[in-house]
Amino acid sequence: MKSITITAAAALAVGVAAMTSCSQADKVSGQWQGTPERIMVADAADATSTMYMDFGPRSHGKPGEVVLNSVVEVSQAVVGPVYGASSPYQANITASAQISGTYVTEADDELILSLDPSTYTVTVDPDGVVYTSNIVDGMERPVLDSLTATTAERWKVIITSTMRDRFNQYRKIDDVKVHHGDIMSCEVADRDMTFRRVAQD
Repeated sequence: MKSITITAAAALAVGVAAMTSCSQADKVSGQWQGTPERIMVADAADATSTMYMDFGPRSHGKPGEVVLNSVVEVSQAVVGPVYGASSPYQANITASAQISGTYVTEADDELILSLDPSTYTVTVDPDGVVYTSNIVDGMERPVLDSLTATTAERWKVIITSTMRDRFNQYRKIDDVKVHHGDIMSCEVADRDMTFRRVAQD
């Protein structure tokens, strides 16, 4: 009788652990938005990254799909004549970086991400390149368009390198806790992070 009781207790413990694991996967499923973080970007006067994480649902312990997307905003102060601009100006650039892969839960409060490098893309929309007004005044449209295209391409190269390293830090997300269903706290590369749910899968 005693052995049956111990066996039943062990089975119950396994069942509870399985339920906890499934519960954790259900809690992170959906899209989460982080707060803007200042990041170090070469040649930038200022740069921020706003991270989005989209976790697909998991079933029967199988990995779920995950997409990381970051909106990167960069400010560049430029001094000296460029394309006929006689005074200093500032360029503001908006970019989007994205990578996808799969994830699993570990130890109930850790997420392990397997990111596929072949899915990594960075986009700098020329419409997202904005200059302070003094460079626009009097500048002919073809000259300005050429400057915009050059600026967008240059920053795409710089941001591609920066965000590749940034995304790699998300391969392991520690101490995951979901609060009130729509706030998630966690630790990424020894940094405390907070995300809010913006969509539910």
